[in-house]
Amino acid sequence: MEVRREGTRWEWKAVSGVCRSVGVLAAWVVLWSAACARVPKAVPAGSSAPMMAEEPPYAGTNLFISQIAMHPARPETVLALTTYAVGLLKSTDGGRHWAFANRGIRSYSLYQLAIDPRNPDVVYIGAGGGGLYKSVDGGATFAEKNDGLVNTNIGSIRLHPRNPDRLYVVTSTGMQISPDGGESWQAWNEGDDFTQSQQFQDVVILQSAPETVLLASNRGIFVRRVGDPAWRLASSDLAGRRITAMALHPDGRRVFAAALRDGKTLEGGGLYVSEDQGAHWNPWDRGGTLAQQWIRQIQFDPEHEGVMYLATSSAGVLWSDDDGLRWEERNRGLTERDVRTLTIDPVHPDRLYAGTHGKGVFLSSDAGRGWTALDRVPNFDAETVIASLKVREPERPAPSVALPSSFAKCNACHGWTDPDLNLAPHSFWLVPPNRRDWGPTLHRMGPIAKLTPKEEVEIRDFLTAYSSRATR
Repeated sequence: MEVRREGTRWEWKAVSGVCRSVGVLAAWVVLWSAACARVPKAVPAGSSAPMMAEEPPYAGTNLFISQIAMHPARPETVLALTTYAVGLLKSTDGGRHWAFANRGIRSYSLYQLAIDPRNPDVVYIGAGGGGLYKSVDGGATFAEKNDGLVNTNIGSIRLHPRNPDRLYVVTSTGMQISPDGGESWQAWNEGDDFTQSQQFQDVVILQSAPETVLLASNRGIFVRRVGDPAWRLASSDLAGRRITAMALHPDGRRVFAAALRDGKTLEGGGLYVSEDQGAHWNPWDRGGTLAQQWIRQIQFDPEHEGVMYLATSSAGVLWSDDDGLRWEERNRGLTERDVRTLTIDPVHPDRLYAGTHGKGVFLSSDAGRGWTALDRVPNFDAETVIASLKVREPERPAPSVALPSSFAKCNACHGWTDPDLNLAPHSFWLVPPNRRDWGPTLHRMGPIAKLTPKEEVEIRDFLTAYSSRATR
């Protein structure tokens, strides 16, 4: 939604309530907050409506930022990904002003953002349920790249360090690989169940011989080398631990991993380091200062040796200048301590962006010592966002395959990125009807949607025929 003010004055209008559960707590919070907010309505100049300030209102809250990325050659261009809010935000002035950049995106449960370092106009977005979106024009437009992707519930994306066209995506049933920028997909799993939660997914690619991939999960860290038949537990040191983040040190040898403490014993959390490709892990921070923290992201300063940052969900931003042995909080001006993502300006590494869970993006120009809110995001409301996902392109051909009556049960569970199938009244969780083997998906989701075996077969056959239409 865009807010226009040319030749207009502003009038406040209360939005009607949209207080229905969408099945996900974060989505419910956004729907409630946005529905109960007041949003602007443009009034023609000359009307008797009361005047308001020239500047339109901004949405400074209810912005749940999942990831931030910067153009490597033009650091004033910043992309911020939101989950259950307004999709992708783009700024061309270092975050001072933001605009929506959602053309072609039809799912707003967005989790992962990646920019091709070789060609920064190529941008990838991973959605929970919605699969992969790709832009080749710097985020101006996006297209789905899901055909052949057997699970579109993406929680993590990694580009190969030497060949960025090679994509690794982690879904709720394991890893999928695309060798050609999303044009085709290969399953690199065996129906794995250790990557079910998007909170505990991350990937590190070690350029060893043979090449080694480490995969974080809610059951520890798994490893697979090129040629291996399957994933295996990398080490017993972190077996059963919920791994919240991983990162490769600039030395190319050490791997850092963050583990969440055990919910019962309240032990085992903190930062760990491996120097042997994940075979052994040792606690890293002195005094156990990180043991109680939920570490969301690990970042290394590209210019200053030994300087690291952590994004945490309770202590805000942590800074270290000795490779993570000692830490200090750097939160002055940061009004939300639940920080989900951190990005370092590659040109000016003292310049940091922090994405928070609820209050949007913050900027620091002095290595985290002070923060300023970048809250000039156009206002929005839940009804407008959801309605925009249902708009049908005028040139789109009408579907030639009739929907079975049982398909309504699928819309009770989630919506669809195809507006001809999206009958869900209020949902940010939208799934693409892409070309894939729908059998495993229906078998997995059938009990949740309360489908009978006959209905599973009926919907499977319908989606197979629908996704195979030449007119899609």
